[in-house]
Amino acid sequence: MPPTYPTVPQGAKLPVWLSACLASPPPRVLPLANDAASAVLVPVIHRPAGASLLLVRKAAHLKKHAGQVGFPGGKVDDGDKTAEAAALREAYEEVGLPPDLVQIVGQLDDERTYVTDFHIRPVVGYIANPPRDFRIDQGELTGVLEIGLQELVDERPASWVEFSLLGQVWRAPRYEFTEGRVVWGATARMLRNLQMRLRGAV
Repeated sequence: MPPTYPTVPQGAKLPVWLSACLASPPPRVLPLANDAASAVLVPVIHRPAGASLLLVRKAAHLKKHAGQVGFPGGKVDDGDKTAEAAALREAYEEVGLPPDLVQIVGQLDDERTYVTDFHIRPVVGYIANPPRDFRIDQGELTGVLEIGLQELVDERPASWVEFSLLGQVWRAPRYEFTEGRVVWGATARMLRNLQMRLRGAV
């Protein structure tokens, strides 16, 4: 029999459920080391048909992560008091999401980009009343896309990629959702962590 996964709640029950899923076990915290400190916002958007995740597609001309799908985010600046503040600031700069619309519900395991040396803290926020349209930073992005939260819970990675780095063999997921929504790299690892937490399988 195929596995049965939880049904994602809607309305006021959703942020409570998300908080519980993200709190136990506590998210993994990685030492900063020599990596560049960065943060992303993992926006969970209320939709009448069911909540969805908001992701961005990076512009092709960027020196790093060109053309990739990811969450809004970037480096932690000197003026950012916390990674959470950095994630909210970046989300406002990249997609015009006002910080006061975001209810922080927790965070995912810290991640690293193994080629570009970023230390990433993924901050999860629930947006009960999202703006009708997102204001895209045309200099950095080509657009936004959404993945249904239930769609993520039910989805299996399309493939697993193994690679060797620093004397270790790493295994990373790659997701291929419908309509050409392909996610790989650090963002796919974050999706996998969120997916397993929502399934209660961490």
